[in-house]
Amino acid sequence: MQRTNNAPARVALVFTALTLLVVTVLCGVFLAAGWTLPDWIVVVGRWIPALVSLVVMRLYPLPGGLATWWALRPGGWRRLLLGSGVAVAVLLAAYGATALLGSVLGIVAPLPWADLSSILLFVVPFVLVYSLSTFGEEVAWRGYLQRLLSGWGFWRSSAAIAAVWVLFHVPLHGTLALQGTLPWQALLGSTLLLFPLGLLLSAAVCRFGSVWPAVFAHALPMSALNLVRDPGALTSGPFWSFTAISAVVLTAAAVLLAPRRAAEPVQ
Repeated sequence: MQRTNNAPARVALVFTALTLLVVTVLCGVFLAAGWTLPDWIVVVGRWIPALVSLVVMRLYPLPGGLATWWALRPGGWRRLLLGSGVAVAVLLAAYGATALLGSVLGIVAPLPWADLSSILLFVVPFVLVYSLSTFGEEVAWRGYLQRLLSGWGFWRSSAAIAAVWVLFHVPLHGTLALQGTLPWQALLGSTLLLFPLGLLLSAAVCRFGSVWPAVFAHALPMSALNLVRDPGALTSGPFWSFTAISAVVLTAAAVLLAPRRAAEPVQ
């Protein structure tokens, strides 16, 4: 009878606990001291998971190098461009479909085409710039942790990672809300939508075999709310209806992009 190797799961638990502890302590310091969270903390904070993963890899070494555990090998430039382009296009299409459905149902009003075209014009340069920040999250969550939990199967592991990713943002978003930087409704909605977005990013990584599609898709500096008029003026009912539509569309996109073959578990 073959014994199951539980070492990757134990390492995953250590990595997750340490990462959540670090971000919670960091936000707690700002709250206790009465310091307003600066804008740059979001950019820098995205590198916390990557730095913690380096520490955990040193404490609990497993076979394979950094390129393997961070899923850095794209399999050539053609595959890199294809995977990244598809991931960004699928996410952008999901946001567009959400805005369209919300408009058809009378929940929101779409932006005029002139505004939409100006947004699309800046998608590529913004994605390239923001990827310098999202790299720090994706190599840890959808690279390191996704590989550690590969024995769980795609959907179980991706759901667990998406849930942890939501928890990772709770201290930051909670601090922003408590300090009055952003309204509670917007922060709560954006936090909950991280779960279906996480499924989609995991699907991109597992479909194309590297973390780069998730790095660039995550760097897309917008959401479905950016494609509608006056999103800040939405009352509670329309806001949560639109959020629910976005969650359904993102989940459907993850299902379409998910790999059809299970990944090999880490030994």
